[in-house]
Amino acid sequence: MKKLLNAHLQIFRNEEHCEYLVLFRGLILQFKTVEDLVAALYPVFTDLLDREEDLIDAMHKSSYTKLIAEAAYRVDRTLVGMRGVIVAALHHFVPATVEAAQRLFDRFDSFGRIIKKAYEAEALDVNLLIKDLQGEYATDVTTVGLTTWLAELQAAEAAFELLLKERNAESAHKPQDQLRRLRQEIDVVYHRMTDRINAAATLDDAGAYYEFVDLLNAEITYFNNHTHRHARKDLSVAEACVIEPLELQPYTGKAITPVPAAHYREEGKPTVELVFAKDFFVTYKNNVDVGMADLVIHGKGAYRGQKKTTFAIARKP
Repeated sequence: MKKLLNAHLQIFRNEEHCEYLVLFRGLILQFKTVEDLVAALYPVFTDLLDREEDLIDAMHKSSYTKLIAEAAYRVDRTLVGMRGVIVAALHHFVPATVEAAQRLFDRFDSFGRIIKKAYEAEALDVNLLIKDLQGEYATDVTTVGLTTWLAELQAAEAAFELLLKERNAESAHKPQDQLRRLRQEIDVVYHRMTDRINAAATLDDAGAYYEFVDLLNAEITYFNNHTHRHARKDLSVAEACVIEPLELQPYTGKAITPVPAAHYREEGKPTVELVFAKDFFVTYKNNVDVGMADLVIHGKGAYRGQKKTTFAIARKP
């Protein structure tokens, strides 16, 4: 006898909660016996899940997102430029300049890769760095020629932090309560569905459910043990995930479900080929009729987030 494990839905972050339920829905559609078993509940479940996806997506699409990214890039570009000036000064013909550059280089290096940190952590480090450059290292800044660079860093950081503050003020008015209530509703439906699956899996002829139970239990184990404790690589980050273009798909009158080749790229590391069913699964929309179909890959296992693409369906000439 097999039984579904308990997914700790209440402790999943919003994105993880939605991601797990999208995966659950995807598995249901792969097993006709399970789909038939929960058919009465499925429409309510998928409607709630669609609403949850839309709400989370809307919360992420803040009007400040692009502005903050641009402001962060200005700060990062300035930091990279300052480091470049320091590195060049390490080879200066005046010994005093070399010594000043070395002290600045060591101080910069003590912060690690500032530009790779989360926004709030980066802001904290940049402010500490600015304080040091204005104080203890002020003479070295002048010697190496970083005075105007420091002024630019201050201005860039001030603009960046102002946008963060405004975004946080906007976020305070977002419908967090609505999402919390929606999660409670969908959790009730989810548990009713899993109760039916568990009941069916106890029957003598429950073999048709075993593969589904095994697959979902593997995902439940991962989500329970990892999602809220360990960072996973995010496929939705710009340019991190590359989906290879799909060939033109012939119209058949049935759902077209191609699986694309996908890769994950991380700066300074080799490109990783993502493995279907292990690293991601796929959902589709508008994939029956002639025209453009939507395809979304969803991270799983060590990956999270989504990446969208399209492919074309056409009749054979």
